[in-house]
Amino acid sequence: MYITAVVVLYKESITSSKSCSSLGEILLNNDDYRKQMNIVIYDNSPDPHELPANFSKLDIEYVHDPRNLGISTAYNYGLKVANEYKSEWLLLLDHDTKLTKNFIDKILNSDNLNANIGAIVPVVGCNNDIISPVFSNTLQPLKVERPSIGIHKEEPIMAINSGSLINLSFLKEINGFNNEFPLDYLDHWLFYMIFDRGYCVQVIHEKIEHDLSVMDYSKVSLERYKIIANAERNFYQKYKTSMFNSYKKQLIKRLLKQILLVKNKKIALYTLRMLLSLKGG
Repeated sequence: MYITAVVVLYKESITSSKSCSSLGEILLNNDDYRKQMNIVIYDNSPDPHELPANFSKLDIEYVHDPRNLGISTAYNYGLKVANEYKSEWLLLLDHDTKLTKNFIDKILNSDNLNANIGAIVPVVGCNNDIISPVFSNTLQPLKVERPSIGIHKEEPIMAINSGSLINLSFLKEINGFNNEFPLDYLDHWLFYMIFDRGYCVQVIHEKIEHDLSVMDYSKVSLERYKIIANAERNFYQKYKTSMFNSYKKQLIKRLLKQILLVKNKKIALYTLRMLLSLKGG
C-alpha cells in the first residue's frame, strides 16, 4: 500500500505543527514507512517556512501559496501529486493533529481492504472527548453515541478531515475536492459523497489527538461567522437535503440563543436574514 499525505499549514511553522513534527518523527525512525509514503506540505501562510534539515531524508514537497484559498485547493494539489505517485490513498492532515506510530502502522498495513471502502478513519480525541467520527444523521452529533469500530455501510457517519485516509479511486470518481467548500463543511460534503456513491467508511481501533477549533461567539468576527454559516446553508440546501427542515429548526434555535446571549447582535441579524432567505424543504 502506498500513501500520499497532504498537510495544510496556515501561519504555523513546520516545526511547531503537531502533524508535521509527529509524522516526520515517525517516518524518520522507520525505513519501511518512508518507502510507502510521500508528503506534501501545502503552506497557505503569508510568508514561507523552511523545512527542517532532517526532513531532507523524506520524500517531501513543500508548496507555498500565500493566496490562502483554503484546504480544498491544498487537498486537490495533494490529489494531483498522489496521482503522479500512483498512490492508492490520500491522508488528509491539518497542522494540529498528533499522529502515532500505531496509526501509521495500521494504515500502511491495511492491504486486505474491501474496494468499496471510501475512507479509513481513526478515533479522534480532544480534551478527553471523542470528536470524530460521529453519526451524520443529527445536527448535534456530539450529544449522542459515537460510531463503533468497524465498517459502516448503512447508517452514514462523518469524520473530521484531519487524520482521514481517503480512497483515491473514490476521489477520482467525484473529480476531487469541492471548491464550493474551501474550508468549512468540506468534511461534511466529503463523507456525504462517500455514502451517496455507495462507499462505506472503516473506523479503526486507534485513537489520535487533535486540537478542535470551536466557534466562540465572543471571539468570532461577523465575517468569519458569515463564511461558516453560508457553508452550512449550502451543504443542507444543496446536498444533504433530507435534513434541510431539521437545519431550519436548528437555525431558529440558534437565532434565539444569539439574541439572548451573543453580544454582537449583527451575528443574530445575519442569522435572521439567512432564515428569511431560505428556500425549499
